[in-house]
Amino acid sequence: MRSLSHALLSALAVILLISCGGSSESVTPKPVVPESPTPLISFAIADAPADSVTEVWVTLSSITLKSASDDDDDDSGITLPILGDDELPLLINLMDYQNGEEFMIIDNAEVPSGNYTNLILNTSGCAQNPNGSDQDCWVIDSDTRKPLKTPSNKLRLGEFNVSDEAQQKYTIEVSLRSSLTSTAGGAAFNLKPHGIRIVGIVGSLSGTVDVNLLNAATDDDRCDEVFVANTNHGKVVYLYQGDIAEDSVLVDEFDPDFALNERPENAISPYASDSLSYDAEANDGAGAYQFNFSHLPVGEYTVAFSCSALDDSAKEYDAIMIADPTEKKHTITIEANTDKVQNFTAN
Repeated sequence: MRSLSHALLSALAVILLISCGGSSESVTPKPVVPESPTPLISFAIADAPADSVTEVWVTLSSITLKSASDDDDDDSGITLPILGDDELPLLINLMDYQNGEEFMIIDNAEVPSGNYTNLILNTSGCAQNPNGSDQDCWVIDSDTRKPLKTPSNKLRLGEFNVSDEAQQKYTIEVSLRSSLTSTAGGAAFNLKPHGIRIVGIVGSLSGTVDVNLLNAATDDDRCDEVFVANTNHGKVVYLYQGDIAEDSVLVDEFDPDFALNERPENAISPYASDSLSYDAEANDGAGAYQFNFSHLPVGEYTVAFSCSALDDSAKEYDAIMIADPTEKKHTITIEANTDKVQNFTAN
């Protein structure tokens, strides 16, 4: 009887085990595969200086990222709002953020990795004709406030790639010497995508120009214009990206939509340019004529000085002599997170 009872108890235990989902075989749990985190993207905005204007105010409302399947003219795509402290579209003076300074406009927004066909910087309330309102977007030029136009309030900056890296930061640099043009006989200004760049890993370039080069002797008096700070004095440093072929012609900025006058077929446009400024405290108090380029992608460049860039305009091709004097150019390499120094000496 004892043996029978033991057998019955054993059988009952087996039945209970089976009814509760048990099994005599061991089960290895499937590993949990974590999903790849969506990258966090940050955008800052900065400015490369312009001549003759003192303030450039623009209202920024958002950034839109378009995929190949999105209609470029509708509201499709990923939209990242740009808001000020008052939770309204951000009003910003671009000229407050120069020489390496920048302002964060979007901080750690989730954006799926991949290739985007267009990144659009959306403005708000900018004039759409020279007689439009200057309430939300304007320029101060010679102490006069003038309307600032952006095309359809959309600055289309082209293709943009988001990698799988967890955190990424980019700077939208507005090169005002290229993108800001006077219009309507000086009654208004246009801000165009031409000259606005998105840069990631960057370095910088700075340097000085010997005072003896400012008015270098020329047969046709090209360099006679006297340097006066904060004016269009024609003393400009130009920066060209990549390897430059020997037969190339270095030229100044021009807008392809307007520069219809003849220019060389082998013309190379600058990546950026900077009008010289004077710092009385530099060089141990001796003063220095200096230039600065910030937010430069790593790589090879040619930097050239011209003392005769008085007619430099971002709109038309001006046939400015670069370099002037002709030997005042250097090949340099920009490295990540490094400030390269290249001076222009008289000898």
